[in-house]
Amino acid sequence: MSLPVCAYFEAFYSTMKSLKDNKEILDLTRPKDLPLAVQGIIGELIEKTCGEKYNEPIGIRLAALFDLFVSCQYYNGLANKGWTYCPESPDMLLYAYTNICPRCLGKHKYIFTKANKPESGQIGMATTEIICEMLVAYFKLKGKKIEILKASEPIDVIVYEPATQLMILSEVKAAPLFTIPLSLQCEKITEEIDGRLVEVEHNLCDNPFLHQSQPSLFFPESNNLLQCQFQLNVDWSKAYPFFYAIKELCFSDSSFLPHYFSFWNEAYSTYRDKDKTNPIFWLTNACGLPVPRPLDWPKRRSGGYETVSDAKTSVGMDRTDDIKKGIYQVLKLGAEYKPKYKNIKTALISNIHAVRHYDEYLESIKDIIWTFDETRKIHNWSQVNPGKPLYNLFDGIIAFTESDIRDEDLTRLFRF
Repeated sequence: MSLPVCAYFEAFYSTMKSLKDNKEILDLTRPKDLPLAVQGIIGELIEKTCGEKYNEPIGIRLAALFDLFVSCQYYNGLANKGWTYCPESPDMLLYAYTNICPRCLGKHKYIFTKANKPESGQIGMATTEIICEMLVAYFKLKGKKIEILKASEPIDVIVYEPATQLMILSEVKAAPLFTIPLSLQCEKITEEIDGRLVEVEHNLCDNPFLHQSQPSLFFPESNNLLQCQFQLNVDWSKAYPFFYAIKELCFSDSSFLPHYFSFWNEAYSTYRDKDKTNPIFWLTNACGLPVPRPLDWPKRRSGGYETVSDAKTSVGMDRTDDIKKGIYQVLKLGAEYKPKYKNIKTALISNIHAVRHYDEYLESIKDIIWTFDETRKIHNWSQVNPGKPLYNLFDGIIAFTESDIRDEDLTRLFRF
């Protein structure tokens, strides 16, 4: 039997009174690793790109900037080893992040080269930090007083609005669409064979003069854009030199950001549509094997062929293992904190939504609501106490490219 209306509200307010102040959850926060100077650069570039006119919508610009910032983090691991020598004219060394020569793929020539992708643990740390700083800068630009705080397990990020005491406990699943290759012009590389000098074909090479050189960002030819390079001015004495170099490039060369946003948007479209006819597709993560596969494409020792980039590097929250873990983490956050604290919301946050796997993994569960049944005897909704709180599984699935939000407060905040 249902409770009368007055009993319902009495039960509801009784529950509300028993909830604790959510401010004590702030004790779980931890310091950010990115230095203040780098945080400032992220803020300046978001202010610039969101405040100026470009062909792409703000959500696409933010997603593209995320890749640019993650690239800066990856470049901190730039090594003397791992460069690819490309003998096309002019001769060039390239530092690639997928297993393919980035210059030759612009001509639909698929030449295997070893990628320089960082370990997944490094990727997770870098992407969470950058998501935090981008949200800080975005809310500041919008005039919203929101705190973005890194937290300890099981929480990745806390989004906190002091004025309303709204607290969004978030699981972050983020990964770049692609990482821009680097390039350096070099001399023609030769080797001696049987007493005569022979020109070397594509090969892995060392770059012993890295810190005496100035690499460029290398953009291969695509279906819509010509091959293009942008020279960087790197101060190798700085702790995070590429953030400073990218900032200088963005402010000094007015052609860079328009080209970059167009390139990123085209790459995003090829990833979404699995358009393997566009060379740019093979720069994107999780692109698989080249089609058609060259006869000399290398095999794996464990069987099968090497990929240009495998599914473990899927973009944003689009890796199936990450989606599954994200679902569990958001449910766990809700179950642990929503019944105990006031004004708690939960969200899954990323740079790019589950482009390829949304329908398969999230569509059927995005609108689930839940409650507790300590009696373990309830079999239909009519048996549930009307004063029992109901909770969203996801208050929001949030990404720069596309969001799916059930909660009014999250809708108010996240308008990319």
